[in-house]
Amino acid sequence: MSASREKKIRKELAASGSLDPKQIREEEERSKHRRTSILYGVIAGVFVLVAAFLIAWNTHAIQRNITAVTIDGTKYSAADVDYYYHSVFNNLAQNPYSSYIGIMRGMNLNGVMNESACSALGITDKNMTWDAYLKGEAINNLKYIDALYKQAQKAGYTFTAEMQKNLDSELEGLRTAAKSNGMSESNYLKAMYGSNMTKTAFTRIWKQAAVANAYSADHQTNLTFTDSELEAYYAEHKDSLDTVSYEVIYFDGNPAPKKDENGNTVTATDEEKDEAKQAAHTAAHDALVRYNNGEDLETIAKEYEFAQYSKEDAGMNSTSDVMKWLFDAERKAEDVTLLETDPSSYLLLFHSRERARTVDVRHILFLTDTSSLDKNSETYEADVQAIKDAAKKKADDTLAQWKSGEATEDSFAAMANDLSEDTGSNTNGGLYEKVYPGQMVKPFSNWCFDESRKAGDTDVVETDYGYHVMYFVGDNVPYWKTTAESTLRRDSQNEWLEGLVKNLTVTQGSGMKFVG
Repeated sequence: MSASREKKIRKELAASGSLDPKQIREEEERSKHRRTSILYGVIAGVFVLVAAFLIAWNTHAIQRNITAVTIDGTKYSAADVDYYYHSVFNNLAQNPYSSYIGIMRGMNLNGVMNESACSALGITDKNMTWDAYLKGEAINNLKYIDALYKQAQKAGYTFTAEMQKNLDSELEGLRTAAKSNGMSESNYLKAMYGSNMTKTAFTRIWKQAAVANAYSADHQTNLTFTDSELEAYYAEHKDSLDTVSYEVIYFDGNPAPKKDENGNTVTATDEEKDEAKQAAHTAAHDALVRYNNGEDLETIAKEYEFAQYSKEDAGMNSTSDVMKWLFDAERKAEDVTLLETDPSSYLLLFHSRERARTVDVRHILFLTDTSSLDKNSETYEADVQAIKDAAKKKADDTLAQWKSGEATEDSFAAMANDLSEDTGSNTNGGLYEKVYPGQMVKPFSNWCFDESRKAGDTDVVETDYGYHVMYFVGDNVPYWKTTAESTLRRDSQNEWLEGLVKNLTVTQGSGMKFVG
């Protein structure tokens, strides 16, 4: 068919309303192409969305914002709970002084706690896992923060410039730590507070906690108690708030240590142990007779190689048999008794009982550090003595120098800052405030609480740390009173906090599975 003929036929078909087969084929091809293009576009769009979702998922951008806990209508994300989850973990596992270090190290968070962990943390559920425990603690902590923050807002508390200064310091500390660990700041935050944590989330959480804690601290500080409330507390707890003055001779009932020709310690026989025990008991009975005949305990003690005399002006109560006798409510001045234990014995003379005090004292310490010496050296004892002699001479010379100068508390404080080797007090003039009986090592404490001690007294005292040049400032608030106030304040604060969270409604959301 000629081209002109085909063209004529198409015109006639079009005029009659019929479709041109070629046109139909061409239109079908164009439609098919459009459908393919649309399909490929849709598929490409899906791939973009999936890729974006995977990126967001892998960076925890989605998980961190899913509601994990709702507290009285306020939603908290997985990142919020993660902050407190890891804070609890870090406090337990990373504190060098924590009693839980051995329990926490190497633990499996999804594993059931062992018996020692449950015992240490007061947990009775034998099926409790570390992960469940940490999540429970995190929610509990967040619950208190939520309640405190809402109360703080009602009371007009805001995030202050001082809080911002502290936050800046915290963030700088994180940056420094990240750098020292060879990590980015972002990765370090995740390592410390979980994979959901970001700097933005950390800052937001930190700010809320700062305002909440400031409000809580102010509430506790402003609590006051009447004298009658303090006296009532004392009356109930006086056995732990009093001190006793007494003298004692300790008769050691253990056999004297012996060594063989090679210098090894030889274990005493049962017969030797019985002999030493009986000797101590006999000596104690003899000493009691001598005391009743008018001799003093210090003189009596010098007659026995295995006897040790001591005088205490501010002994604190304990569970020992000695203290049980001294703190007996029926005890009267100058009561005397003989206590036989296994294997030793005590001759006790009670003088008085009074409410415990606290004192302020300054000191200048010259250390006697012998840790670098070789204990196996033939000159070890001589070397130790040389170190002690040098420290004592420094102490004696310092006290003499102070006495030859202004001899005031201020001049003593200045010398403490210049000379003392006690890092805990050599920037505040060697001052320790509100020292209570038994707080310091025994020779230090005994000097402070000697019944004859007066403001301005000075001396040199030896302890296991070294030689202390002492300056007695004077009495501070009585120990019983500070203890009563702090305990009542703590108990009242805890009761108030429990009241804040008592009726809170707490529900867990799907975001909890991303915590930890």
